[in-house]
Amino acid sequence: MLTPDALPQAVLPLPLALAAGFAAAAVVAGAAWAKGSLSRSGALAAVGVGTAVFGCGGWEWGALLLLFFVSSSALSRLRGGGKGAAAAKAAKGGRRDWAQVLANGGLAAALAVGSVLAPGAGWWPAFVGALAAVTADTWATEIGTLSRRTPRSIVTFRPVEPGLSGGVTVWGTAASLAGGGVIGLAAGLAAGSVAPYLALGAGAGLAGSLADSLAGGTLQALWRCPVCGALTEAATHCARPTRLARGCPAIGNDAINLLASAVGAGAGALM
Repeated sequence: MLTPDALPQAVLPLPLALAAGFAAAAVVAGAAWAKGSLSRSGALAAVGVGTAVFGCGGWEWGALLLLFFVSSSALSRLRGGGKGAAAAKAAKGGRRDWAQVLANGGLAAALAVGSVLAPGAGWWPAFVGALAAVTADTWATEIGTLSRRTPRSIVTFRPVEPGLSGGVTVWGTAASLAGGGVIGLAAGLAAGSVAPYLALGAGAGLAGSLADSLAGGTLQALWRCPVCGALTEAATHCARPTRLARGCPAIGNDAINLLASAVGAGAGALM
C-alpha cells in the first residue's frame, strides 16, 4: 500500500534546491549535447526539465528522470547500424531536440512543480507513471526495431514495415514491461515500498506504450514519398515534400509521446 509518509520529498529550501537542480541538469545536459544525444535546443530544454524535477522533487525524482534519459540514450546507440532502415522512416534523428525533450519529460516536470504548489500524495505515483510510460515506449521502440520478426499493426494485426508507428512485436512489448518495471523498481527503492511500485511501473509503462502504438497507428500523420513511394513519418523524402497517407497532419510523434506520458501518469495515479 502506498502511503503519503513513504513518498520522497525535497529537503532543501526551494531556492537552494532549484539552484542545485539547475547545476545538476546543466552538467547532464551539457554532457549529452557533447556526445550528440541532444541537439542545442534539446540541451536547453533538458536543463529546464531537469531543474524543475531536481529542484522541486528532490534527488529521488531527479534520479528517475536521469535513469530514463541514460537508459534511453544507451539503447538508441545499441546496434545503430541494425536499425538503419527502420530509423530512416522516423521524422527525426537520434539527437533529441527541444520538442522531443518536452514531449517525454515536460509532463514529469509539471508534476514535480505541482507537488510544490499543492503538496499531496498523488503527485509522486503520477510522476512515476509518466516516466514509466516514456521509458517503456522508448525501450519498446529501440528493442522492437531489432526484432527479426515483422511487426504487426496494433489496429489491424496485419504486418507493417519496421519503424512505422502502430507496429508491435513480442520483443518490443516485453521491452516495454521491462522499461516500466525498471522505473518502478527504482521508485520503490526510493520510497521504501518496492513491490507496489514495481507493479505500478510495469502497468503504467505498458499502458502508455500501448496507447502510443494505438494513437500512432491511427492519429499520427504518415506520409508517402511521391518519388520512391516509401511510407515515412517525415514531411520530406528524396528531397521532395511527402503526401499524407494516413492520420492527422498536425499530429506528429512528439504529440503521441506526450499522450503516452499522460496515459502513464493517469494510470500511476489510479494504481
